[in-house]
Amino acid sequence: MGKTTLAQFVCQDQKVHDHFGDMIIWVHVSKQFEPVDLLRRMLESINPKKPTVNTLDMLQLDLTKELVTRRFLLVLDDAWEDGADKKLGKLLAPLRNSAPMGGRILLTTRMRSVADAVELQMRPDGYKCLELRGLDHRDIMQIFNHHASHVLCPHEHVELQTIAEMIVHNLGGCPFVAEVIGQYLRDNIDHINWKDVLNQKAPLTDQIAPRVMDILRLSYEDLTSEVQLCFQYCSIFPSHYKFRMEALTEMWVSSGLILQSTEGNSDQEKIARERFNILLRKSFFSLIPRELHPDPSADYYVMHDLIYELSRLVSSEEFSRFKITECTTADVSERVRHLYIQGINSEAINVISKSKYLHTLIIVNEEWPLKPELVGEFKKAIKNIKRLRLLRFDGNGWFDMNDDIAELKHLRYICMSTTNKGLNKLFQLYHLEVLKLLNIEGEEQAIVSNICNLPNLQELYLPKLALSRVPHIGRLTNLRELNGLKVKEEEGHKISELKDLNSLRKVFVFDVQNVSNCSEASSAELSNKKDMELLSLEWSNGHINEKILDTLTPYNCIRHLSISGYKGHLPPVWIRRKFLTKLVNLKIVGCVEWDVFPSLGSLFSLKHVLLEDLSNLTCIGGPDGDGLPPFLVTLVVKGCLKLLNLPHLPYSLKHLGINKVGIYCLPPSNQKPLQNVSAVDPQLCSIHVDSCPNLFSFGSCIIEEEHYRALTRLKIVCCSMLKNLPSEEHFRRISTLESIEILQCQSLSTLGGLGALSSLKLLKIQQCTGLTATSSRIPVAPAIRCSLVLDNLEIDDHILLLQNPLSSFCLTRRLIISDGSEMLASPEEWLLQNSSQLEHIEMNNAMLLKSLPLSMDNFNSLRSLVLHNAPLLQSLPVMPPSLWALRISGCCAHLKNECKIHGSEWEKLLSIHNVRIN
Repeated sequence: MGKTTLAQFVCQDQKVHDHFGDMIIWVHVSKQFEPVDLLRRMLESINPKKPTVNTLDMLQLDLTKELVTRRFLLVLDDAWEDGADKKLGKLLAPLRNSAPMGGRILLTTRMRSVADAVELQMRPDGYKCLELRGLDHRDIMQIFNHHASHVLCPHEHVELQTIAEMIVHNLGGCPFVAEVIGQYLRDNIDHINWKDVLNQKAPLTDQIAPRVMDILRLSYEDLTSEVQLCFQYCSIFPSHYKFRMEALTEMWVSSGLILQSTEGNSDQEKIARERFNILLRKSFFSLIPRELHPDPSADYYVMHDLIYELSRLVSSEEFSRFKITECTTADVSERVRHLYIQGINSEAINVISKSKYLHTLIIVNEEWPLKPELVGEFKKAIKNIKRLRLLRFDGNGWFDMNDDIAELKHLRYICMSTTNKGLNKLFQLYHLEVLKLLNIEGEEQAIVSNICNLPNLQELYLPKLALSRVPHIGRLTNLRELNGLKVKEEEGHKISELKDLNSLRKVFVFDVQNVSNCSEASSAELSNKKDMELLSLEWSNGHINEKILDTLTPYNCIRHLSISGYKGHLPPVWIRRKFLTKLVNLKIVGCVEWDVFPSLGSLFSLKHVLLEDLSNLTCIGGPDGDGLPPFLVTLVVKGCLKLLNLPHLPYSLKHLGINKVGIYCLPPSNQKPLQNVSAVDPQLCSIHVDSCPNLFSFGSCIIEEEHYRALTRLKIVCCSMLKNLPSEEHFRRISTLESIEILQCQSLSTLGGLGALSSLKLLKIQQCTGLTATSSRIPVAPAIRCSLVLDNLEIDDHILLLQNPLSSFCLTRRLIISDGSEMLASPEEWLLQNSSQLEHIEMNNAMLLKSLPLSMDNFNSLRSLVLHNAPLLQSLPVMPPSLWALRISGCCAHLKNECKIHGSEWEKLLSIHNVRIN
């Protein structure tokens, strides 16, 4: 009923993002989960470094430390396993103490019993269960019609629409089933097909899965047998696996699912992409919102739970997945051809040994290192898979496998997360098409000269140092992706090595200064590479021949271009003449001699522009201010202190970043209408300005209601000349602004009309010494109460609470004072003013703090109180019954002793669940 989809929409909501920041954690639970695995994945989501501990208790402790004083949203998606109270207890133990601190847990499940089990583990007063009902008939009808729409004769349309109304009546309000059935019937407009679906009769809901599967199977059976095979292949991966189209289609080709045609490898890849797009169009894959996975630069796809179940249901014994904690050798047929293994033990090795027909073997192993007693048997098992075409080792423990892998003569694809420097025998695998060695131990000593013995290689990924030592890489004429050509003056390393690589899509070229002349540059023939999508050119010193870059003209339909470290005085002629009409991403870094950047106003495809460290740049475009692309989405300008003005901003712009630029005020919007282009609503949602020493005003831009009506985030850092913020009249026009951060703006003396921002949720002010000075001179007087509901207020000096409009806040939920070194007493009057809403109070470096408000027991919403470095605090007031966590660090020995059993403060702490005083 759209549980996961609803959770995704929650996580994408801007208010949720502003409330929880980067602490939105998404974990798929699965049917038979292990608490250790899930706790480890939670920690990895918070900190990309892998946890250094593996035991349950240590993982619980580490997670508690990470969450106990932080606001977070944890999504536990698709929990299935009821009757697992002990497992749930172990998983939720570190969360029970953290949720009250501002953390929230969102769990999706099909089973009410799982929800009931979670309720038993968590605090009853903090638990709410939302049971999703089906959408109403009209909404489901809209979804169905959207996917089933087809060019029909009017009388046919009327008849089919009547059948559609009856079909939709049986869908139980399930949007996903409506989408899949609509897609199926879109390609099957015969009345008989529609009536066959109608005759399923019973409502199609999650509670009667067999009926749903009957309908989904119809869509599957409508696929060609070749596309069905590709779909079955996806069943070997774990549920909720995140697929990249490029990676999956590569595996289909390498594993032998795409038969080679007379047109060769490029045609195989084209066929694979067509099959993926068929599955995507028919809703067998869903695109994951980019905010919900760690690599927002690429598109990832996932299979809906029901679709994944279908893939397992229709897959033959040739496709299998083996997880050492769930399966036995009997679960895998000896005729398996495509196998995914999670973990390595003796049973997993036995499975490999008996699987003589394997074409695909993927092993994910997180243990380190591979257990010594398993190494010999594992190597023997690997060497005996003589038909293997694809081998992928993820995780740890693969250092000493290269010689054994090299005996598998039919391999097309090797991907290893770690390996050793002994690579030579791998370069004898004649059929190899994809080689990805992500980390090589001792790569500086690895012998890579023989890699050109791989005539069929299409994709090569080696660490940068190892790749730079590969000679004559131009002999690999089938290469599509090359992550580094280091140009040298010696033969075999010149840029002319690119000449015959006509299938290249992506190439990164380093040390371009070593291209000796225009003739050599021309020999690369970049303009003839019609498959080229990405080109990166990088210089590393000042030896420059400007005509060489003009000669390195890429194919005019290239989409991604990066130029870095070029010391010539002018941009290349092919940029100045707007030659690259299909360009989407442009990145220019370290071109320090450029003083004028040409106008990009005619590049309608260009969406993202980064200009960084152009220290002599004075102008972008011409004097009319129209130097930016009309549909630009992201503009980042850094390290351009001589640039005093930016061009007018197009309405399409969403993100503006300015760092170390000489502008005096923010740029205005471009209000000139474009010919033959429909009007675009203003999109600008975030502005980040950092280290702009001349910026003294927001200029006229902030009062342009039309352009700034979508603005949600504003961050100003280290702008020493900025003296004030816009007035109340101007701020009132920006009804969407939810987050403001002002840091290190020493001249700022007032906050202007900030109090007029009706949507503001987060306000952070730090190291604004001018503002602090004026606050200390403000006489204490009754303030007009402000109706703003502020989620988070973070300041570095309590004296700022006297500054207008902060002094009038009365509905603040979280207060953090990052430096309380001058604070003799807590700001009692302001705290009392906000006592009905305050959930979290945190005071850091409270060296002079001697007391807390005696009226603390009236703070009925307070959940957590944190004091750091408070050596003068001698006693505590009576705490409110709502307080869940109290943390005091750096306190005096007297207070610590009195907080122990039988001490004078002991009784005040009895009702507090989580107390840490040291």
